[in-house]
Amino acid sequence: MKFKVFSKIRFFFLIYSVMIFSACHDSDKIEPEYGERTVLIYMAADNNLNKDGETNIKSILKGMEQTAGRLVIYIDRRYDVPRLLTVKGGKGCRLDTLETYTEENSASPEVLARVVKEVQKRYPASSYGLVLWSHGLGWVPPEYSFPGGYAMRLPDPDMPRTKYYAEDEHPGTTGKAYMDIREMAARLPGHFSFILWDVCFMGGIEVAYELRNKTDYMIASPAEVISDGFPYEKMMPLLWGGEEAMKQICREYYNHYNKYQVNSLWRSAVVGLVKTEELEPLVAKVRTLLAGKTDYVRAWHYPLSKGGLPMVFFDFGDYIRKMTTEEEYNSFKKQLDRVVIYKAATEKLFGDEVPADKFSGLTSYIPFSEWSDMNTYYYTLDWGATVYENNNWRYLLLYLISQSLYSVWWMSRLSGISDRRPISVQLRWEDCCSTSSTGISVSCVWVPVG
Repeated sequence: MKFKVFSKIRFFFLIYSVMIFSACHDSDKIEPEYGERTVLIYMAADNNLNKDGETNIKSILKGMEQTAGRLVIYIDRRYDVPRLLTVKGGKGCRLDTLETYTEENSASPEVLARVVKEVQKRYPASSYGLVLWSHGLGWVPPEYSFPGGYAMRLPDPDMPRTKYYAEDEHPGTTGKAYMDIREMAARLPGHFSFILWDVCFMGGIEVAYELRNKTDYMIASPAEVISDGFPYEKMMPLLWGGEEAMKQICREYYNHYNKYQVNSLWRSAVVGLVKTEELEPLVAKVRTLLAGKTDYVRAWHYPLSKGGLPMVFFDFGDYIRKMTTEEEYNSFKKQLDRVVIYKAATEKLFGDEVPADKFSGLTSYIPFSEWSDMNTYYYTLDWGATVYENNNWRYLLLYLISQSLYSVWWMSRLSGISDRRPISVQLRWEDCCSTSSTGISVSCVWVPVG
């Protein structure tokens, strides 16, 4: 039998109609109740992921028979209105409808934030977990067009069909919406014990650092995820556990795909577990190692099953190794191992080799000069602004000037100021080589006209 293999690309989620949940039954209302942990699965499927969602939902319900944990599901499916559901786990699994909404954009960070707040209000807990299911493309802005077409390879008719960028579709229109990782991180309320991305390409250092203050742990794939996604039946009881349970979730994901025969395209899985409290020492080390360097080198790139996509997902560890001495890299590696506390990868990913000596569990973009447009956006990310602060200020300064934006929020990102206090920026700079009390230093000669 020939299988169709799909991957989840571009960050926004799926769902399925309440009608498929034959294992459970509906009730009119559920009273809020306190628990040790409430887990939310946010599934935005106002797109092409319906069939794959059905499989995952059924797996979720089977897994919930093994736990009494509190689970809430937000589902926005194609051709249906969004719903908020709760699954009462344990023997006799029970599904209840909490809320039915009018048509809305589930790829909006405002909608995500509203749903999270509602779940936290209905089911207050000492901790929360968040599972995001859908397409994804890491930190890359959804509206970005890649000039010149930095394709990894030409489309291969023998390769499995992969999904295109995720979207929220609106009835009667051709409009599509996507979620920006910066906006998501800025608007996401509260703090989570973990964020699990059942999404392609979210295992990047940029994503992890953007969410460092939002979660204790992050589980994600640095590469594509086959549309079957995570093995929910096995992993559901683990969502209410601690660090060891998070590692086991990663093992279950890896084992789920590693069981296929060696040459099967289904034997494709890459996963990493990030401990966010260790990110700040890592960013400080990387910033020092890359300070003043502009001659970047290419690292091993995660293979893509679909042609036409840009070269933006390089292995983070391999990149730093090629930019440093052996002594510097060994020091970096010690801290990286404190950040990525579990990683696993099959020997191949969609037929391409995954070299064990280059696999670090995280990806990183490399800001080559020929990609200046993308670099400008990249330096607005917390990681890009912090690590490359010695090299990126010119890009951002010119951008801000062109947009007539003179806020300290931006300027402070260049210098790493945490409180981002407002400052005044004069438009006429004749010689601005100084260091202020806030720590901002600029070295330039620039006199605007007028």
